[in-house]
Amino acid sequence: LDTLEKWVTEIFSEIPNNGLPKPSFSHLTQPFDTPEFHKLYRVVPIRKVHSLNITWALPPQEQHYRVKPLHYISWLVGHEGKGSVLSFLRKKFWALALYGGNDETGFEQNSTYSVFSISVTLTDEGYKHFYEVAHIVFQYVKMLQKRGPDKRQVRKLTFILFYLLYRIWEEIQKIEANEFHYQEQTDPVDYVESLCENMQLFKQEDFLTGDELLFDYKPEV
Repeated sequence: LDTLEKWVTEIFSEIPNNGLPKPSFSHLTQPFDTPEFHKLYRVVPIRKVHSLNITWALPPQEQHYRVKPLHYISWLVGHEGKGSVLSFLRKKFWALALYGGNDETGFEQNSTYSVFSISVTLTDEGYKHFYEVAHIVFQYVKMLQKRGPDKRQVRKLTFILFYLLYRIWEEIQKIEANEFHYQEQTDPVDYVESLCENMQLFKQEDFLTGDELLFDYKPEV
């Protein structure tokens, strides 16, 4: 550590500190407010594969890193058990795999916007019905929206839904905690690079865990 500190001091001490604030692009919150975004694009792949990708542009979500709402939604969308989107599409022989999520960094999440994408790997038969596949995905997302905590519902029903949604969130929280505590050792250089990035995004007490763990359950978020 003493040697590393000496190197860092020698290399970086000559860089002047101009006292300028960190650049902010938070006022540019509608980068996809253009007709070109609300379209269907057909791209011919190099290899033989059929994939349907649906992308939503959302307000910036990085301030909600302790809640990770997009991680929660992606867990529900990507569920493969009975009653899931993928299970339904597989029964129709229309899809092989489904992934939904946000990388929580870089292009997909920043101070300007966040994106949420759902990607479905289609069979040859599924490609013939990709409009119907897209419709099913939107129906599922609409169902999740309707079944979320709603103050207008009967109090008892609201409590049951709130409890079920909390149990799902708690399950995700435990899974992520286990993966964090029992993860394999990473390359030191990659680890330091990751920590330096986290220092720009999270509070000091969350430098090590801000990009990994779920802390707070806030259904309104």
